[in-house]
Order: sequence, then structure tokens, then C-alpha cells
Amino acid sequence: MTAVLSIPALGRPFWLLFGGEAASAFGTSASVIALPVVAMQASGDVRQAGLASTALSAGILLARLPAGVFADRFDRRTLLLCGNLLGAAILGILALLQSSSALDLPVLTSAALLLGMAGSTLTPAENVAVRNLVHPDLLPRALSLMQARTAVSLIAGPVAGGALLTAEPAWVFTFDAVTYLLATACMAALPSGAGPVGPGQPTLKAACEGVRFLWRSPFLRYAAINAAVLNLIFNGLLIVIVTSADGERAGLSIGVQTAAIGAGVLVGSLIAPAVARRWPAARGIALSTGAIAVALTGFALVHGSGAAAFLLAVASVFGPMVTVLLTTAQMRVTPSGLQGRVHSGIGFLAQAASPLAPTLVAVSTHAFGLFPTVLGAALLVVLLALVGNVVTARHLRATPPATATTGCPPEAAITNRRPEAGT
Repeated sequence: MTAVLSIPALGRPFWLLFGGEAASAFGTSASVIALPVVAMQASGDVRQAGLASTALSAGILLARLPAGVFADRFDRRTLLLCGNLLGAAILGILALLQSSSALDLPVLTSAALLLGMAGSTLTPAENVAVRNLVHPDLLPRALSLMQARTAVSLIAGPVAGGALLTAEPAWVFTFDAVTYLLATACMAALPSGAGPVGPGQPTLKAACEGVRFLWRSPFLRYAAINAAVLNLIFNGLLIVIVTSADGERAGLSIGVQTAAIGAGVLVGSLIAPAVARRWPAARGIALSTGAIAVALTGFALVHGSGAAAFLLAVASVFGPMVTVLLTTAQMRVTPSGLQGRVHSGIGFLAQAASPLAPTLVAVSTHAFGLFPTVLGAALLVVLLALVGNVVTARHLRATPPATATTGCPPEAAITNRRPEAGT
């Protein structure tokens, strides 16, 4: 009788990781709106609100490359534990200071910076841990669930944060601290040794090694550029939405179109695993990126807010598909010892230009008009799709998955975890 090999389930370790980070992501989405609001209420100056948000983004960027080094060098469970405990401590202090009316702007800004750094440290550690905890054939499903988690947090988190802010701002920070503690409990239940411990290179040298590996690979280089361009465009869409809205119901129109983006991301996250199973990476990346370009072109042509919201949702559906396909392929071609640094390198390059997006869109709209600006963005995405089809098809065909000669393969990394997969 021939034995039938079955693919294990995602397993208890993955769901602990997923559930813990889902809790902290939900709380963070609430705090993201609370930080600038509290700064604005304390100072009455919109510039202070902007400074709080900028500090959060700056913390994410500053920590991203070192975070990849830590993810390759240290036990990922330990990193996840420490990062969530740090987040809980920062938010607990903020809640205490806010409730006693002792929270001043320098402390709030510093806390936002530290929160950004803590969150940035968690991201590559979680991403690399997923590769070790999940069977390779289930990576698209796991990554899609993580994308869906982000979308739900972005939709529900601000609503919860707004409600708590209305009652008492300190409650937002308390709520987020509790979610970090829940995440800490989940991380404590993970198996230890989630990945190999790398050599003790100097941090800067180790980070540069990951960026060099990334940039020497045509596929990984394209993945970073693709993420950077799409992040830039989607981050600039809010300015387009605000600029195009007019009339007495402008606020409602802005809200509907913004919510449509989150809804599209959620739907795309849910169907991305099926796309990853049925389409080769090259075709899936090219078609998904091209679909975003078509939807953006339609968005530039329509005038009604309903049609605009629908097209924004369509464009957003394909974003998670591109992310899942690119990330799955990146995990398979990157050596185990470089996973954290390559992931953080792509994330750093993808996010580095994002803060400029609103300003670039505003300047372009003022100089050329709204339609040429959106059409230009759509044409840029078309070019991205065409280049991506060539690069991914050629490079992924020529590059085998990472093996033991370049680092532990995914199969070896999860061998000892197979008995837990069905629990």
C-alpha cells in the first residue's frame, strides 16, 4: 500500500503567534489615532499632532534594519516576548501619566518613537518565526491570514480608539497595554528556539550583508521596488480622496472611500491563498499589479463617490495578493540565516519613501491636476507589472529554494514541530 503524505495543519504554535500579534495589532491601531489627538488636545497646535505621528513613523524606520539583524541572531520567541513587554510598559506609563494629567509633549513624542521601534522589532521576528513554524506549502495561507489580520485591525482599531478617546484618552493607552500583555502571554507559550541563532557580527555589518544580498538578487530587488511603489501610491490616495471630495457630503464620501480601501485589503487577504496555489508567482504578480493599474485608471475617470469607492476597493483587493506572492517567493529563495535581514531590508526600502507620498501627490495635483496625477500613478504601476513579469519569471525559474548549503531549509526547520501541527 502506498503511503499518502498529507500536509499538516497550521498548528498550535502558529495560532499562538497569530493570535498574540492580532491582539497587539488591534490595540496599536487604536493608539495610532490617540497619539496625535492627545498631542493636539494638550497643545492646541496641529503641528504637535503631526510631530507625534512623525515620531511613530520615524521609530519604525530607525529600528527596521537592526530588527532584521536581531531576528537572524537571537531566539525569535525571546524577541517577541521582550518587544511586547516593552510595548506594554510604554503604554502603561502613558496611561498613568495621562490619567493624572502629567503627560507632557516631550514624553508623548518620545513614547511614540519608542513604540514605533518596538513594533518594528516585532515585525521581522514574527515573519521569520512563521517560516519556522509553518509547513512550506502552507506559507501562502499563513501570510494571507496575517494580511487579513492587518486589514481587520486597520478597520476596527480606529473605531475602538475613537470610542475610547471620547470617554477618556487614558483608556486607549490602557487598552493597548492590555493587548500587548495578551500577546506576551501567547509568546510565552511558543516553543523556544524558533530559528537558528546567527553569528555575532557587528550589527551594522550584519545589516549591510542582508541589504547586499537583497540588492544582488534581481527578484528580491524587484520585490523591494514593487513594495516601495505600491506603498507610495496607496499612501498618497488619501490626499486624492480628500481633494476629489466636495459638496455638503464630502466628509461621508471621504469616509466611504477610505473604508473601501480597508475592505478591499481584507477581501484580497482572504482569496490570496487560492491565487498563490493556482498561479505561478511571475504570472500572479504581473496580473495582480496590472489589475491595480486598471482600477486606478478607472478611479481617475469616474466622478461619483460610489463608483470611486468600488474601484478603490478593487485596487486594494490585489495588493495583498502581490504581497503574499512576493513574500512566499522571498522566503523560499532566501537562506535561513538571512531571512530577518532580507525581510527588514525590503520593509525599510518599501517604507522609506512612504512619508513623502502625501506631499508628492499634493504637489503633483497642484501642478498638473488630479486626473493626470492618478493616471501617471496608474501608468507607473503598469510599468511595474511589465517589468515584474520578466524579472520574476526569469529569476524564480533560475533560482532554487534555499538549501542546507546556504542555511536551514524550511522543511528542516519545522521537522521537530510536526507532532504539534494537528493540535
